[in-house]
Amino acid sequence: MKSLKLHYFLILNVFLAIGSLSSHGQQNGVLVLENDNLRLEIEKKSGAITSFYCKTNGSELIGEKRLAANFRISLPLPDYQANYIDGMAQTPDLVEQHGETVKVKFSGLKSDMGDYPIDLEYSIILKEDYVSFKSSLTNNHELPITEFWFPRLGGWDRFGDNRDAKLATPNYHTDSKHSISLFKHFPGGRGLGCEAAEWSIDYPGMVMPWWDIYDEASDMGLYLGYHDTIFRLSTWHTYLKPNASGERDPWLSPEKAAGEPVGLVFSHVRYPFVHSGETLESGEFIVRVHTGDWHTGSLYYRDWFMHHFPFDKSASWLRKEQAWFTSIIYQPEDKIIADYKTYEQWTRDAQKYGINCFELIGWDKGGLERDYPVYQPEEKLGGREGFRKLLKSIDENGGRCLVFNNYNILDQNTDWYKEELYKYKQQDLFGEQPNWMAWGQSTLMARKRMNVRYHVRSSITPEIEKILSDQFLELVRDGAHGFQIDKVCVASVLDMNPINTMKPDVALCEGLVHAIDRLYKQCQELNPDFYMASEFGHDRLLPYFDVGYRNAIRNQISTLRYVFPEWTSCQHVSAPRDFRGVNSAVLTGSVICIEPDTYQGSLDQPIYHDLAEYIKEIIRIRTELAETIFLGDYFDDQGAEIEMLAKTGTDQTDNTKESTLADPGAMPGVGSGNVDEKKDPGSLIFKVHGNRETGQRAMVIVNDSPDPVSYNWSFTHKDVKTATLYRPFQEALTVKTGEPVEIAGDGLHILVE
Repeated sequence: MKSLKLHYFLILNVFLAIGSLSSHGQQNGVLVLENDNLRLEIEKKSGAITSFYCKTNGSELIGEKRLAANFRISLPLPDYQANYIDGMAQTPDLVEQHGETVKVKFSGLKSDMGDYPIDLEYSIILKEDYVSFKSSLTNNHELPITEFWFPRLGGWDRFGDNRDAKLATPNYHTDSKHSISLFKHFPGGRGLGCEAAEWSIDYPGMVMPWWDIYDEASDMGLYLGYHDTIFRLSTWHTYLKPNASGERDPWLSPEKAAGEPVGLVFSHVRYPFVHSGETLESGEFIVRVHTGDWHTGSLYYRDWFMHHFPFDKSASWLRKEQAWFTSIIYQPEDKIIADYKTYEQWTRDAQKYGINCFELIGWDKGGLERDYPVYQPEEKLGGREGFRKLLKSIDENGGRCLVFNNYNILDQNTDWYKEELYKYKQQDLFGEQPNWMAWGQSTLMARKRMNVRYHVRSSITPEIEKILSDQFLELVRDGAHGFQIDKVCVASVLDMNPINTMKPDVALCEGLVHAIDRLYKQCQELNPDFYMASEFGHDRLLPYFDVGYRNAIRNQISTLRYVFPEWTSCQHVSAPRDFRGVNSAVLTGSVICIEPDTYQGSLDQPIYHDLAEYIKEIIRIRTELAETIFLGDYFDDQGAEIEMLAKTGTDQTDNTKESTLADPGAMPGVGSGNVDEKKDPGSLIFKVHGNRETGQRAMVIVNDSPDPVSYNWSFTHKDVKTATLYRPFQEALTVKTGEPVEIAGDGLHILVE
């Protein structure tokens, strides 16, 4: 009887709690979305999120409810450009809940300057482990909407139970690291005109449209991603309110803020230029909670991307080329470095060392960085006949040539530009273009930019497309095996050129992608074995470019490499004896782009002999292991660990072991020795590669110091007892876990499970 009473009492309390929750929601004017991972409260009087609680790490994102936010709109007026419509000052027509969705609707918006016939609807949808934001913005005002800030999440002060969480962003040529401290060491400041301390990043700029915040204490991450099949320029924006402090910690404490609310306001900003009668469907913004760091979060984006824009590089000869030889044979100040015939000999020289892919730069009229968009073989170098003979010779010798060009870059110093092409330049609202693109080479004045030809971006128009495609298709007919299209990374900006028929935020984003798509298909119609590389800076061009030109620097490579291992970047090596540059290429799975004398000479000259032999040996090893460490999957630093030991050599102590393996010949001219006990442990760098089909993993380790180092290694994806160790110029051998291995100064090891 006692247990029945207790059972009845518990049931009664559950019903009372449910009734209390319903009553509480009504009294406080909030709607609640809740599941096992997340709990959201949406304020009915504004449609703003006033509580965003992550159950997985017990974190309330909206710590300062006075900063709760929903949206912002910029509607510039002729006499007041800074006319912002603040969403929190609006009264919604509708805020209602349907299951796991809250819909919010506004009809007619206002600012201090007046009332405007603008309608906005948005939805907040709770899924299993994420929140989805979608919106529809309709403008019936005569002036265009230029900025749309949505979603806005205001009042953040942490992710986790303290302010230690760090942000990772997907970068152009460096690994993503959780190094940006939004909650403790805010990276921005209050610039001219800002309403608070401000910090933001654009996409493109970032190579993918997401952020990932990581709380190490709970091993939880927060993924903020924009999923839109229409490629638009947008901004990830933060305000730190009320301002950044001048103290070491820029966050003001509540006591020091003089009663003002303190916290972050995060916004995703688009620049849609919605004109009268038009509607912007915004795409989907995701806030997702997950275990682990950005390596986990970013794979959600990969799944979405590959569903909408699938690509496969397995048939591409270009993706399989481990090394390129490259030269600039005609410099912009009229200096000829080599004619076509000389360059042909240089390609034969490079083939002695296993290199069969050749990038040809400065082959065109005027040389590098001149006369764009004229892409005709330079007469001084041998003309079109000499150009064709060069390509034919390379082909007959088993090589392939990547012909360097640009896409929408114009030389504003030509008569053609001054008479006609100027009207096609990308423009801002004032009809101008910030001008910084200039590269001089052959004279000191040129290298100091005292006497250079400045370039401008062009719009994507049918006229420009035809000028380029007519010439590029002729190059394919001449025998070009592929293109390396330069400077594509500078093109993704707003374009207000009146000739452009696309929206300013789409014209040089989605518009550029469509133009490259059309060119690629035309080239492959002429030659199905035609492929392209590019100096590009965002994910949407991955289906067309198999290799990025400058997405790697020393021991780092763009986050694209982890998310899309089908792709890789070049690692540029130009100095004699730059063994570390070659090691970096192996570490990150990059192409070795060798450019002797900084693009001005043959690889087969005495000063480059030892480096050339080293590259040849690396190509030999990577060819044997290509499916694992070059063409396989790239796991960054996930799935393995290394422990650097205090000493190597035979002098043992209680804390060290004798190295069972010496490495005296990791590269020409480098020997072995003892390691200083105080050596910086950061001198050893490793990356994990593998093949998901076979399950095999490999670890590439480089010693970034001049001294030998001993280390212990282990794979963590499963219990691996032994591995095969590959070292340049030495036989492969078997090593065991727990037995220290020695790596020479500036040395390279490859451990394959």
